[in-house]
Amino acid sequence: MGKKSFYSILLFLFYISMNGGSYPNISALQGEALPPSFDDLSLKISRGNKKNETLSSRIYLITLNSVGMDTGSFPGGGIYSSAAAVSKILSQALEIPLKIPYLADLYDWLKAHAILIKKPSELISGDIIISPSSKDVQGHVGIIGERISERPDFAIYSNSLDSCLFLKNWTLSRWREYFEKDLKLNVYYFRLLKPLPQSTSNGP
Repeated sequence: MGKKSFYSILLFLFYISMNGGSYPNISALQGEALPPSFDDLSLKISRGNKKNETLSSRIYLITLNSVGMDTGSFPGGGIYSSAAAVSKILSQALEIPLKIPYLADLYDWLKAHAILIKKPSELISGDIIISPSSKDVQGHVGIIGERISERPDFAIYSNSLDSCLFLKNWTLSRWREYFEKDLKLNVYYFRLLKPLPQSTSNGP
């Protein structure tokens, strides 16, 4: 007996148990539903997984390929270009036109189209870290990279205002020490799933 046939029998027996032990009429009358086949359930499961598929691994791969990207021509002149750099990478990952030059707009977009990760221990490579600006202090946004310790601590890729390049230039611990403790800015983590709502194709 093949593996597929074995699972089909298990599903068939499960269907019987869920219907009070009654044996279904295989030659169902018109309008009646037959018990789900192995292929039907597999298709539903695969569709369900695809619906909630994370984009983090794709974002991380594009991030690695973007190291050294010149941000000098981006909005903000390479100094205040962290949002423009990250939105460019997200645009490639999502395969949609997405240009968000301002940090506040990117934060609003993430709140609308991504899920909030509450604990650093739940982060994975390709998630987004953002510290929105306050009234007097400029914030920053980057992409979570590889885990570098069990603290947990991660490398972070973002725009460098010193070199106007997209680089691996932070760690999670340093980010929190500087933006959260020293500058008193909030730190948020987001994860993108696909498919996104239809409205995202037009940006924020």
